[in-house]
Amino acid sequence: MLKFFRKTRQVLLSKGETGKYLKYALGEIILVVIGILIALQINNWNENKKEHEKELAFLKEINLDFKSNKVQLDSINRYNEVSLHAAVRLLAIVQTFDLKNPKFDKSNIQFKDSIGYYYGLMWRNKSFNPKNGSVQALLNSSSFDLIVNDTLRRNLISWKDVLNDYLEEEDFAKTFLFNEYKPWSRVNFDPDIEDDPEYITAFFSKRHRNFMNQRAGDLNNNLVMAKEEGIITMINDIVRLTEPDPND
Repeated sequence: MLKFFRKTRQVLLSKGETGKYLKYALGEIILVVIGILIALQINNWNENKKEHEKELAFLKEINLDFKSNKVQLDSINRYNEVSLHAAVRLLAIVQTFDLKNPKFDKSNIQFKDSIGYYYGLMWRNKSFNPKNGSVQALLNSSSFDLIVNDTLRRNLISWKDVLNDYLEEEDFAKTFLFNEYKPWSRVNFDPDIEDDPEYITAFFSKRHRNFMNQRAGDLNNNLVMAKEEGIITMINDIVRLTEPDPND
């Protein structure tokens, strides 16, 4: 092709057709420029395609992580709802006893099994351990600008703060459970002795009732934090915004 252009120029010059030569040269320049522009456009298209494919790969990983986080948090909330219900029921049962001289008799013996059942439910614990690898990898890399959806970008940036707010409330409840209540219960409750008078005294004591009230409050706070402080909404939004596009 270049030889053809060169020969054509030489023919025009040899014939002294300068005007035609200039026009031809201008046309050749225009063709070269058009060719360069087309090549640049193709290159840009290829680069954009690569970036889009890279974005889709990040979105897929984030989507999988946050679907897992949603399942886990939904499970924890149901778990805490059951525990809170148990705490409320147990506190109500306790109030039916003579707290100055608590004992089982014909008027309250029907609660004996219920007390053990609700007690076990209210003091159990399940912690939220979300998957954050895909978000952290994206935020710590130079690829964050690949995410084109502004709402998703804001959610990913805010995720750590919203998560920490929730985990802070959860950690507060765990600290009370494992650092205060568990040591006290190991000292005061002997699981190998049935109908232990000391157990009954400790169970109905003011301190234990305060422990139970605090546990109920902590469980309620965890549920409120999850439902009203944004973590559930944010997880749902991130899952929605990272769902694969059928057209991709």
